[in-house]
Amino acid sequence: MFMKHTLARWLAALGLLWALAACATGPKLVSHAFSFNGWQDGWAETADLLAFSYGGQYSPTRAQSKDGTGIGYSDGVNGPMPVGAFLSVRWRLKATGEVFEQRVDLRGRLPRDMTDHELTFVIDGPQLYVYVVTPQLQPPETKQRTHRTWLSRYNQTYEVFPNAPSR
Repeated sequence: MFMKHTLARWLAALGLLWALAACATGPKLVSHAFSFNGWQDGWAETADLLAFSYGGQYSPTRAQSKDGTGIGYSDGVNGPMPVGAFLSVRWRLKATGEVFEQRVDLRGRLPRDMTDHELTFVIDGPQLYVYVVTPQLQPPETKQRTHRTWLSRYNQTYEVFPNAPSR
């Protein structure tokens, strides 16, 4: 009888340890941002955003138009969240009605540590551009954008798609 109780306690403790380990092995959360701003970046007048998903694990970093009219031109989230392995964007050009979709594999394109960085995208006709905005400020003499995104006017920024960073 003593052996049965000991074995039952041991199995219960082992089950609790497995449950705790499963919680601890969830996605690593890193404080960073994901955003887009079609008004500031200049694509809101030419394209309708139909869907986006940054990583797919965190609901504030994904949305999809339910009626095909679009989901807006700017959004953002900042704080602890999983670093996405991909970015998927679907948009429609207003002039032609053409729909484009691009899924970008971000593995190997992002810095090893995304802490305090921001991921953003810009639509330019049929082309998607993806940028990482660093926490480093632009030098004071920089008075204009260095890339298509308005954020590059203020912070050092580099393109990760379609061109990979030269490191």
